Amino acid sequence: MPNARDAHPPIGRLEVICGPMFAGKTTRLLHLLGAAQGEGLDVQAVKPALDNRYHATRITTHTGTWIDSHVIHAPDELARVQGDVVGLDEAHFFTEGLHRAVSALLERGTRVLLAGLDRTSMNEPFHEMGLLLVEADEVHKLTAPCAICGRPAVHTIRLFDSTEPIVIGGEGMFENRCRAHLRSPRQQTGTPPPEAP
Repeated sequence: MPNARDAHPPIGRLEVICGPMFAGKTTRLLHLLGAAQGEGLDVQAVKPALDNRYHATRITTHTGTWIDSHVIHAPDELARVQGDVVGLDEAHFFTEGLHRAVSALLERGTRVLLAGLDRTSMNEPFHEMGLLLVEADEVHKLTAPCAICGRPAVHTIRLFDSTEPIVIGGEGMFENRCRAHLRSPRQQTGTPPPEAP
């Protein structure tokens, strides 16, 4: 007699891993992808071509852990990735079309894992990440220590003057802040951060 589970197609599932910079989002993504591989699932890792800080074709954490990945230039390429589980790092780098691509994967029954910033350094939703957080079946909201007091922080500020929506950077370019210290003077430049809305 056939198993009842086999009679139904797989249901798509969206998990979003978000939080400020240096909170361990990529580490969590790699952990979840590794766990899925351990279950015998077909796992595909994906990264934006824009993010080549550590390696051109690997998703790499700040501490050097890595996984080979597909490199894509636009969200429609994400929709064509085949696998039981598809994990995208730095999802916030795509300014439009990501929600549509993720929806296509979910309709195919894919488990989708997205890791990225949920808010900009101006404390606004990061492009389509807000839509994806609403759509998510599960949200892994991470924090990082506040640069001023060490308490859990969800905000990231820039330590340089820039109005560009996306800046690829690392340590020394950004600082995490708790809500109490969001408006405190910047540690490196001594100039006040942008006012939160």
